[in-house]
Amino acid sequence: MENPFYITGIVPESFFCDRKKETDWMVRTLENRAHVLLTSPRRMGKTQLIRHVFEQPSIKDNCYTFYTDIYPTTSLHEFVLFLSKEIYSVLVPKGKAALDTFLAALHSLAGSLGYDPFTNSPKFDIKLGDIHSPELTLEEIFGYLEHAGKPCIFAIDEFQQIAYYPEKNVEATLRAHIQKMNNCLFIFAGSNRHILENMFNSAAKPFYNSAEQTYLDRIPKDIYTQFARDQFAGAGRSITSGAVSLAYDLFEGHTYYVHNVLHNAFAYIDLDREVDEADIHNTLSDILEEKGHAFSSVMNQLNYQQKETLIAIAKEGKAGGVTSVSFVKKYALKSPSSVQYSISTLLEKQIITYENSGRTKLYSVSDRFLEKWINRLY
Repeated sequence: MENPFYITGIVPESFFCDRKKETDWMVRTLENRAHVLLTSPRRMGKTQLIRHVFEQPSIKDNCYTFYTDIYPTTSLHEFVLFLSKEIYSVLVPKGKAALDTFLAALHSLAGSLGYDPFTNSPKFDIKLGDIHSPELTLEEIFGYLEHAGKPCIFAIDEFQQIAYYPEKNVEATLRAHIQKMNNCLFIFAGSNRHILENMFNSAAKPFYNSAEQTYLDRIPKDIYTQFARDQFAGAGRSITSGAVSLAYDLFEGHTYYVHNVLHNAFAYIDLDREVDEADIHNTLSDILEEKGHAFSSVMNQLNYQQKETLIAIAKEGKAGGVTSVSFVKKYALKSPSSVQYSISTLLEKQIITYENSGRTKLYSVSDRFLEKWINRLY
C-alpha cells in the first residue's frame, strides 16, 4: 500500500496537499517572464512546491527545468559545480543531441565531460579541482542556458548562501549575467528571509527589484486536516480529526514534521485501527527515540554554555531578548556575553535559526524534532 504522506522525492499530484494559490501564482509569474523570489522557513515545503510547479503542463511540456540546493556550498567553485551537475543530470535522459549542446558550451571543462570511450555512455567527472576559473565556467553555463533548445527555468534553493562566499562581488557577477538573458528564468528560493529580502529589496544591492516575491507560510489547519483524513480514507483507513489536529499543533503546521509523523503513523499503526491522539504521541516518541543517537552527537559537539543556551531556546520555542537579564536568570545561564557568544556559534553550526519580529530577533531550534527531543530529555 502506497504511503500518501511523502517526505522525499517528487510528490504525485494526488498526494500533494493544497498550495493551489501558490502554484497558480508561480506558474502565471513564470509565464509572464518574471523571476521569482520564494522564501519560507526550512522544511515548510518550498522544494516540493517548486517541483510541483515544474510538473504543471505549461511548464513541463515547454521548458527545461533545473533545481539545485546550494545550501552545502561555501564558494563560487562549488556553486558552479552544483549548477553544471544539475544541468548535466537533467539533460542525460533528453538524449544525445540535447546533451551535446551543453557539452559544446563548456569549453573550460571539456576534459571532464563527455562520453565513456568504452561504453559510449555519458560521464560526469568534474571535481572541484577541475574548475580553475569559476567565473569563466559560470559564463559558459549561462551561455548554454541562453541558447538551449527550449526555454529554461532554473530554481536555486537556499540562494542566500552566496552572501557567505569568500569571492568578491558574487551577487553583482550573477546579476550581470542574469539581466542579459532572455531564454532562462530563475526561481531564487531560501529559508533566510531576512538576508534574501535584503538582497532583493535594498536599492544598494545588485538584485534589487529583480524578482516577484512570495512567502510560503503554513497550510491552513482545516485544509490540512481534511487532506490527511482523505488520504487515510482513500487507503481504506481512518484517522480522527483530533489526531491530525494534534500532529499539526505539535509543530505549528510546519509541513515536513507534520507529514513525517503522519507518514510513520500510516506505516506502522495496524491497518484496522483508527489512528487517534494517543497514536500520534506514541509515533512521535518512536521518531525521537530513533533520532536520539544523532541528537546526542549534536549535543556532544557543544560546550557547556552552548548546550545550556540551546536548551533554553528549545524550552522557549521562540526566544527573544536572549541577552536580557531576565532571560539569563530564568535559565540560570552564565552571562549575557556568554549567551551572545553561544548564539553566534549555534547559528554558525546552523543548529538554531532566527526570524525578525520588528526589531527583535526570535531564535528557535532549526530541527523541530531536535527541539522536542531536548524538551523531553532536559
